[in-house]
Amino acid sequence: MVATMIVRYDSAGSDNNPGSSATVTKTRHNAEDTNDQDLASPLIIPPSGTIFSFWKQIYLECSVAPDTQIDNVKIYSDGTLGWGTGVVVQVGDGTQVKTSVSDAGYDVATAQEDMTNHTDVSAKTSLFTFNSGSPRDVTISEAGGIIDAINKTSDYLVLQTDVASTAVPGVKPTETITWQYDEI
Repeated sequence: MVATMIVRYDSAGSDNNPGSSATVTKTRHNAEDTNDQDLASPLIIPPSGTIFSFWKQIYLECSVAPDTQIDNVKIYSDGTLGWGTGVVVQVGDGTQVKTSVSDAGYDVATAQEDMTNHTDVSAKTSLFTFNSGSPRDVTISEAGGIIDAINKTSDYLVLQTDVASTAVPGVKPTETITWQYDEI
């Protein structure tokens, strides 16, 4: 049977224990730890320096099991900086462990702080540097490094939007993140 994978977003709660989990088709990077698709808490262009959105912790979860397994999970963008100078979606480096039985890589977002303050993020890279020819690997901490059953997951992918004082004001257009994986 062909697997069905869904993108999930964990939020609130406490470290290693998210308060909620939801299926998402869009993420909105804003000044609060929600995924509300509104303009209630926008990111404000700072007079100098950079501000950060609350980080988002997303992952793939299996809702229909594959015949054998899923592995080699990757993500990428269209490879262009669609939001202009001063606005960058960052992806955390490192491994943020998420499995069907553990949220060990979850750090609750409590402020608009740099994602390098996340326990398991050592550095960050612009998501826009990853494209179909050079995607970013997404680790799997499930047994055997594979997804082979319902509720099995990829590890967390930590995303954040950085807004510099050089940014142009306005609502930004949608950017697409493409997930890919091998299924057998």
